[in-house]
Parts: sequence; C-alpha cells; structure tokens
Amino acid sequence: MQIDKLINAINNVKKDTKPKWGRMNSSQMLWHCNKFVIFYLNEKNYSPNYMTYIFGSLHLFFLRYILRWNYDKYPKNTPTFKFFDAERSSNLIFEDEQKKLIEVLEKVNDYKEKYLINTFHGKVDNWTLKEVVSGHTAFHLNQFGVY
Repeated sequence: MQIDKLINAINNVKKDTKPKWGRMNSSQMLWHCNKFVIFYLNEKNYSPNYMTYIFGSLHLFFLRYILRWNYDKYPKNTPTFKFFDAERSSNLIFEDEQKKLIEVLEKVNDYKEKYLINTFHGKVDNWTLKEVVSGHTAFHLNQFGVY
C-alpha cells in the first residue's frame, strides 16, 4: 500500500476540485471512500443478503482476473451500494472527511492480521485487503485528478 502517495493526493484535493467524471463533489468523494473502508473493515454492522455474497464473489473475481488489479481499467460511473452512495451524505465538512480518510487509510496500512473476514468479499488476506482499499481510494483520487 503506497500510503504516502495516497495521503499526498488526499492533501492535494481541495473543496472546490472538480471531478473528471461523475456527480460527486470532493467532500462526497472523501465521505464515500471513508464509508468504503469502514464497510470493508467491518466497523459498521451491515446485514448482508444473498445478493451481497454473489456480487462480492463476482467483484473479487473481476478485480483479480479481469482487471488484474489495474484500477485504470475499472468502469467509470458504476452504481454503488446504498451504504456508501454519496447522495446520502449531507452537511459534510470537507476538512473532517479529509482527516478521517487519512486516519482510516493509516489503520489499513498498519493492519497486521493475516486475514480479514469481510461481508462483501469473504475471507481476504492482508495483501488483498490493502490492495482493494488503496485501489478504490486511488481510483477516486484519480477521478479528481490528484493521483
């Protein structure tokens, strides 16, 4: 996980930075990335259903074998789960979201356990955890032209 590069890019995002694609503003993007990490680390209780397991398995297969972890090939403007849909966010304080994202990324970077049981992707190893979180974050930082 290239934590220093991610943090530098997060610090380069400004409140008025416009995206290259999509509808999120920069505060919403930071909020979305925060929610994604919280979800991925199981820090928020999320009740999975049958579709979560199916989609999660297909998504991990897609990342590993189709994209081969190359997030530049990830389709833009794809729908997301309601839990981290930025349209649900309101009254966001840009600086707070920026600070929170750096904190949760440092937490992932420092994660030492060999595996994590995730609601979405199931049992993932330490490398996969860090790759999914950093790849997702980098994808959105690229969306705003700072990564």
